[in-house]
Amino acid sequence: MSQSTTESPRQIFLVVDDHEAILEGTVPALRREYATAEILTAQDLQTALTQIKLYHPTLIVLDLSIPEQPQTPARSEVGMRFLKMLLESKLAPNILVLSTNIKPLVQLKPSINAYEGGFAAMDKSLPIREMLRLVDVALRGSIYLPLELRARSEFDRRWLEVLTLKYQEGLTDKAIAERMKVSDRTVRNYWVRLQDALGVYDEPDKDLRIQIEIAARRLGLLS
Repeated sequence: MSQSTTESPRQIFLVVDDHEAILEGTVPALRREYATAEILTAQDLQTALTQIKLYHPTLIVLDLSIPEQPQTPARSEVGMRFLKMLLESKLAPNILVLSTNIKPLVQLKPSINAYEGGFAAMDKSLPIREMLRLVDVALRGSIYLPLELRARSEFDRRWLEVLTLKYQEGLTDKAIAERMKVSDRTVRNYWVRLQDALGVYDEPDKDLRIQIEIAARRLGLLS
């Protein structure tokens, strides 16, 4: 990951989470990857709102289950209300939701898809390297939702046709291009779009097309 494309001396990150253990893992990882960024923390909504008002952070890393104020119980409703406010904010900070339960985000999908800032979400159980990858995605201004939050309708019908021709009929890319009456280059472009939409990335010792098939079947795009 290249810091030169995402990092600037003025970057300010705000990590909102009431778990000390999470902060102790997340914050040092961010400091190592973004050495010039200023990293703030908040363990409740009240403190987070104050930090935002004072510092206008570039990126907010948010757990959905947070307390309203110090010494009060953490509740997912608080984090969801906070996130809704951020999505409607004119500041449009880049956001990474880092939570044990990201399924409630489906309620905010229209706002997320229309959001002007970067947005990504992931389960806390995933490795730190995945968090850093999604921080980079959010800082680039892209929108990324995990597979379980996507619907079949979000995938272009031509991408779905490529999946069917490849994995249900066993056609080569050249044969797929002939069947669809498009160029070989267009088919390659469909694969790139599918790869991005499914969140599949090159990994050592793993076949990319097989990983695409696994992700597509998991999402129900293939029978």
